Amino acid sequence: MTSLSELIYANLTLLTPTTLPTLKRVLGRALGKTPRDSDIRAVYLALIKSGKLESNPDLLRLLTTREVRTLSGVTPFAVMMKAYTCPGLCTFCPLELGMPKSYLSDEPAAARAKMMNFDPKKQIESRLTQLEETGHVTDKIELIVIGGTFGSYPESYKRSFFKDMIDTINGVVSETLEDAQIYNETAKRRIVAMSVETRPDWIDEKEVKLFRELGVTKVQVGVQAFDEAILKRVKRGHSLDAVGEATRLLKDAGIKVCYHYMPNLPGSSPEKDVEMARLMYEDPRFMPDFLKVYPSQVIPKTELYEEWKRGEYQPYSDDLLKDVLKNICKITPPYVRIDRLVRDISRKWVAAGTHTTNMRQYVEAELIKEGTPCQCIRCREVKAGEYDVQPELVDRELNTYGGSEHLLTFEKDQKLYSLLRLRLPEVSSPLFPELSGCAIIREIHTYGKTLSHKDKVTQKTQHQGLGKRLMQEAENIAKVAGYKKVAVISSIGTRDYYRKLGYGRVGLYMVKDLDQKG
Repeated sequence: MTSLSELIYANLTLLTPTTLPTLKRVLGRALGKTPRDSDIRAVYLALIKSGKLESNPDLLRLLTTREVRTLSGVTPFAVMMKAYTCPGLCTFCPLELGMPKSYLSDEPAAARAKMMNFDPKKQIESRLTQLEETGHVTDKIELIVIGGTFGSYPESYKRSFFKDMIDTINGVVSETLEDAQIYNETAKRRIVAMSVETRPDWIDEKEVKLFRELGVTKVQVGVQAFDEAILKRVKRGHSLDAVGEATRLLKDAGIKVCYHYMPNLPGSSPEKDVEMARLMYEDPRFMPDFLKVYPSQVIPKTELYEEWKRGEYQPYSDDLLKDVLKNICKITPPYVRIDRLVRDISRKWVAAGTHTTNMRQYVEAELIKEGTPCQCIRCREVKAGEYDVQPELVDRELNTYGGSEHLLTFEKDQKLYSLLRLRLPEVSSPLFPELSGCAIIREIHTYGKTLSHKDKVTQKTQHQGLGKRLMQEAENIAKVAGYKKVAVISSIGTRDYYRKLGYGRVGLYMVKDLDQKG
């Protein structure tokens, strides 16, 4: 039987961007089934390596499965922790046997985790293989640790889980978690961001300190509503004051904050949903960096399901929900990134509520048609475009609880190229002595297609020096404001980058004395 490589070699004239569909039909007829793009890509790369073909970027892009996965400059890895007791009693939250509360077993990351018995090593290995075989660069990894209320898990389990993840990415088994982190600083695959999810009432000083010891740079906080009466009705179990204090603690530690928000909860209305979103964006106690919107859906075996059956609750129609989401997007400020606009779960779980998992696509299309496109960070990211403009520096000052902030960006013609979040705290964090007298850089991100550390000079947005220029501007602002030092929350895989900019490791941060020369 003729192999795939032999067939492709026999039809090299068809291995072009324009004739790729024809080649697939030829291969399909010869093999009895159409080969996967990843298989064709593997043969193509082998032919390039042997010198038989020259690389064609357009063809490589066509053979890369779901290129959108890495268009924000990093490669995300979702890794799920095992099921554990959740302290929450929320009326809307599903509980499937063997799954962390709120997760369902056929969600992509959940299904993968369950199949691998929630083993962090196997989940990472599987993801690495999948992405690399489909043409994605895995040099810059964002670890997204999911599984419910992070603080409720035993600390020993959390430390072991994180060490196993990092060891697997490193390809080396280290003696300790600290050793694994140090190795990753210069590893081929580096962890450039790391997030966990939890409740606001489980965030205290001890928990924030543990976040940093584990290497966490972002925390997803389940808030769900910004109205005390609604929080009480759905048995959320925390107040808005708890949300504000948790947010301040996280920001003062340099940690990025992502809120989970649920329109259409019992006791709310379309007008109330937009009003709560406005409060979230404008009240200095809140003002998240990121947002995930999960409109309420009725899931069997929940308290909300029983309310719905009794006629005590009725979710919005799709048209009404679309209007709510459009209005939330319209008031979203440019300092927020909306990561999600609807939960991606199978319709078989949804007794009532939207079944439209691509709602965001419709919302964004209508906003553009109306001439009011969403101004969130995600909608303005440059993505895969070429770096062929001179973006302008923009400084947006924000008044937040516990200190002021500067959102520094490079942008041009509604496109966002690079971003930095600088915090000027009112009081130095008592948790971390290394932050005494420091302004804090909470995030720095250059957008565009993910590039390898080895790629130096390109026509893409990354590796053009935009991040370095933003760092210089942040240092100037901090110095004028009277700060003697600047600290960066730095993920473990980015420490080496900051060393080259004059920063040195002090405790759990990278710190630079602004009075030093050079």
